[in-house]
Amino acid sequence: MKPFPLLLVAGLLAGCALGPDYQRPATPTAEAYPEAGQGGVAVRAEWWKSFDDPELDALVARAFAANTDLRVAVARVAEAGAVLGEVEGAALPQVDATVTSQQIKISEGGFNPNLALNGRVRTNQRAALSTAFELDFWGRLRRAEEGARAQLLQAEEGRRVVGLAVGASVVRAYAWLRAAEVRAAAATEILAAREAEVALVARRIRVGAAGPAEVAAAEVFRAEAVARRASARRARAQAEHLLGALTGQPALVIAPRAGDALRVPAPVAAGLPSDLLRHRPDVLAAEQALVAANARIGFVKASRFPTFSLTAALGTESPDLESLFGPRNSTSALGLGMQLPLFDAGRGAARVDAAVAVRNQAAAAYEQSVLNAFREVRDALVDVRETAAAASAAERRARAAREAFRVAEARQGAGQAGPSELLVARRDQAESLAAVAEVRLERITAQVDLIRALGGARPDEPGKR
Repeated sequence: MKPFPLLLVAGLLAGCALGPDYQRPATPTAEAYPEAGQGGVAVRAEWWKSFDDPELDALVARAFAANTDLRVAVARVAEAGAVLGEVEGAALPQVDATVTSQQIKISEGGFNPNLALNGRVRTNQRAALSTAFELDFWGRLRRAEEGARAQLLQAEEGRRVVGLAVGASVVRAYAWLRAAEVRAAAATEILAAREAEVALVARRIRVGAAGPAEVAAAEVFRAEAVARRASARRARAQAEHLLGALTGQPALVIAPRAGDALRVPAPVAAGLPSDLLRHRPDVLAAEQALVAANARIGFVKASRFPTFSLTAALGTESPDLESLFGPRNSTSALGLGMQLPLFDAGRGAARVDAAVAVRNQAAAAYEQSVLNAFREVRDALVDVRETAAAASAAERRARAAREAFRVAEARQGAGQAGPSELLVARRDQAESLAAVAEVRLERITAQVDLIRALGGARPDEPGKR
């Protein structure tokens, strides 16, 4: 058969592609989250700004610019994009230019009837353009492009996973730091009360109103207060060091802030479970891994069928450089080749079986990622609900402790109570403030966990700001 009829047949059949077309597998799902409450706001694209803390915003921005894990993820996206470009280019003709200048000296001892006519030394000048590319008869290159595109999308979702994790880590560490400051201030107040109690017991010892047991108990309580303050200070330092590592600033120092800890923003809406399949980056990355594995089956299957390649060349050839581009020195060639694997001892079939097994693994991993996403959202919803209840109780305790301290001050001023009652109220008030800071930290952590479990806000959702 001549080349052009072969080209026509190849062109007519080039639309077929071996292997299964991708279809999203059915996964277990639910209509709604049983733990979801009513109301809630949508997750903002820059969700950390809902904490309304400029210093936190600056730390997150610095982490996004300098974090090494995020830079690795960005580089992986660039690598996957370059691989896709290479795969796309494989489906297009590659044109090569060749220029050769050759001089040959022929042996006089060999049989050559043209030796006397043309001489022993001959020169040849040649310039040509040539191309050779595979006709994608069975869709092998298209499946390769499909897989490479899926890997690029997987890398992009992987970058979003890392970005979401980095932002969450910065917010948690910052909230930990501010809560530790409140705990340290409360511990300092408790220590002051304990030292006043030690002094009070010492005075009672001098007048014979107290014994050694009271002295020992007062010293134990004071030592405990010292340890609590040291623990809070150590926690703040560790949070500061973690923020330095996350933001690429090993010598980072954050100025202490007097007053309250990081405020808790409005709760976010959980949405529907089906939204996770479109929003959560690790689920989307797992699905793209499945798409790539599915495309690999078609690529491997097509490798077992005949490969058609088109070759063409256009050039000029002459013994003299001056006449190289003369009208009678042009050359051309056009060809169609076919390569058919006849016997490979079962290697091709084994590669197909391996590709199918990899696809099945990717399908199971995708289903597991969906189930894990549902579990994490439900866990986070429970944490948000229960920490909110605990925070409400802690705030009621703090109000009651403030009132008790006010009453104790008034009673002591009126001579109706001794110093011990006021010291107890003073300690209770400080401990209640530390408890509020602890529960508020838990609430913030639960909020961040829920945002991360929901996948944050998609970059293609302009309404979520």
